[in-house]
Amino acid sequence: MEKSQQGIYLKNCIMKKTLAVAASLILGVVSANSQSEKKEPPPPPPKPKEEVKYKIVKDEKIKTTSPIIIIDEKVNVSKPLEPPVITVKGKGADDFYKRNPTVSGISRQGSIITIKNKDGTIEKYDMNKKEEDKSFTEKYGVSPIPPPPPPPIFKRVS
Repeated sequence: MEKSQQGIYLKNCIMKKTLAVAASLILGVVSANSQSEKKEPPPPPPKPKEEVKYKIVKDEKIKTTSPIIIIDEKVNVSKPLEPPVITVKGKGADDFYKRNPTVSGISRQGSIITIKNKDGTIEKYDMNKKEEDKSFTEKYGVSPIPPPPPPPIFKRVS
């Protein structure tokens, strides 16, 4: 019985050592694989641009093409576009109508302000002219409509 007992202890000891070695081996392989991530190599650097060398060719006809000009929109510069009619609603317009109870509507087209009165008469004021601008401001106060933006600048394509 003593021999069988020693045999069992010996077998247990060998089994424990074998399992410990196997476990440490597996642990080592797994940790080595996880640390050695394969990274993709960086892309190669771009090739240097070579200088273009021109050859003088004699007795050959070289065809040249002129650049193609694409026109998005043809604009008639001689006749300017009509500016849109602008009307204002909201607090600024409400204040204007409270100050001027005889006015039923106000609009602007370019630099010309049109006032429609409740009695049906229409008054037009060209705000580019100093006298008309002054008479409008004296009669009605400040306009609720902002001045028009500057005209667009067109460049000629030759």
